[in-house]
Amino acid sequence: MLREMTRKKEDLDEYLRFFSEALAADEAKISQPDRLLPVKKMSVATEQFSTVLSLMVARYSRGDDLTALRDDLPILLEQREKLLYYCDILPDEDQPHRVMYERIDDKFYIEYCRWLTFAACLGIDQAHINRALELIDNAGVDALFDRIAIALGDSERPVAEILLYLKPYAPLYEALDAAPAQQGKLIKKFLDGYAKTVYKWGLSFISMPDDDGPYHTGNWCFEAALVVKLFNIDDSAFRDHPLYPAALIHGDPA
Repeated sequence: MLREMTRKKEDLDEYLRFFSEALAADEAKISQPDRLLPVKKMSVATEQFSTVLSLMVARYSRGDDLTALRDDLPILLEQREKLLYYCDILPDEDQPHRVMYERIDDKFYIEYCRWLTFAACLGIDQAHINRALELIDNAGVDALFDRIAIALGDSERPVAEILLYLKPYAPLYEALDAAPAQQGKLIKKFLDGYAKTVYKWGLSFISMPDDDGPYHTGNWCFEAALVVKLFNIDDSAFRDHPLYPAALIHGDPA
């Protein structure tokens, strides 16, 4: 079943072909000891993590078997471990450069939520989730992310008093503690405003309305599925929303 109706299967096939080749080329560069400076290796490792995650999203969009996607999660963890390695071996004078690759900016926020959504919804082992949270770190920085991390098992994590990104995440955060009758309405409000905010951020997680080219993974808001899964929220009010990856919660229709 093709889950992403805004992307043609042949376009997703082309996306996967092109960026799989790009990932292999980057791997060849970064594996050569003297090919790149340490700072550049850190940058390439970040790109590799993003590419592996994007390939998983494209495969979800195409309708690939969910079990096969779960089997790729260790590759994602391996790529994030690689980033930590290249950060740690930076010369002392270059250590400040690692901050931009380890803080949760808007891009990393979405990527890390996508990683944790796949992990939680596809039933990866707790050791993987624990290590992912250690690598992501940034405890006490964003209230929503902290609550998600606690629900995933990081019981000692401090909870921030603020949301880093009120738009679009305030309604999603409010849904965590809302009455059941209000939770669906709040998450639908979040989904309805998500694309507009991501456009403004200049990120490519959501395609522009006139984009009919092949190089996009499909339009999704994985954060909604993550909250539904972790906080046992009824998604009937927004299950058919075009940005909601319902198959991660309910599986594909028979």
